[in-house]
Amino acid sequence: MTDERERLRQQMLQPLLQTIQSNGLSETNIPGVKLYHSDGPTSATPTIYQPALCLLVQGSKRVWLGDEQLQYHELQYLIAPVTLPVSGKIITASTDRPYIALLINLDLRELTDLIIDIAHKVTPSAMPARGIAVGDADLCLLSVFQRLTQLLQSPQDIPILLPLLKREMLYRLLLGPVGSQLREFTQIDSQAHRISKVIEMLNQRYNQPLRIKELADAAHLSESALFQSFKAVTSMSPLQFQKQLRLNEARRIMLYEGLEAATASYKVGYESPSQFSREYSRLFGAPPKADVARFRQTL
Repeated sequence: MTDERERLRQQMLQPLLQTIQSNGLSETNIPGVKLYHSDGPTSATPTIYQPALCLLVQGSKRVWLGDEQLQYHELQYLIAPVTLPVSGKIITASTDRPYIALLINLDLRELTDLIIDIAHKVTPSAMPARGIAVGDADLCLLSVFQRLTQLLQSPQDIPILLPLLKREMLYRLLLGPVGSQLREFTQIDSQAHRISKVIEMLNQRYNQPLRIKELADAAHLSESALFQSFKAVTSMSPLQFQKQLRLNEARRIMLYEGLEAATASYKVGYESPSQFSREYSRLFGAPPKADVARFRQTL
């Protein structure tokens, strides 16, 4: 790590550490910006990533998307332009040097004007677009993150400076190592954009029976092309994707709405509580009742 990169990292750490109050995910006074903090390693935990950009300020983490594994470290960023079910495991963290990540909500619609303005600067990707990617934050991008964290200490500047910083952040991303793949998700005639629409449909209808032909028709793809493109973006099939959406939502319902496992299973679209329990145990490592009790002990 160069001296300049470390200097920027230290400047980010100061306001972040003053903002963090407990382990886990927390909101900040900056709209659309969250912090994640952990003072120790964690086990692999299934969750749903919403479209976001995450800068790892301190520590390291491993993420699984389907059968694909990614690992990222300090001053690397992870970007997910679409909603994705993943598993994540913090692998480097301690009380003296906690894991700290900065999360910024990502809205692909905000990229439209930028892409038009800088289309001549972005080289088309020869690789298929992925639903998740890791890149090294260069000095220009780190400078944007550093100025963003300074807003934590000057909230009066947020309404004016936040839109400018977000626009510059997107600009730097588009010119960076994942820029060409990110752009694919905004191009209406691209496979990645079509699959992003399928993902939206699955999110909205996760508790309904899966109809592959309907998804394929909506994406203007054949059924075989849908499977191939969906796998390229998400590393899983539409059925596997829907199953993880259902199970994560059932877990949320049991944790925060207090429903029993059988009721939660019906609510997310399962017809058989026994099948739900088997698939839940396979994903979360324990039956629903035991997993919820274990998870509540950590809250």
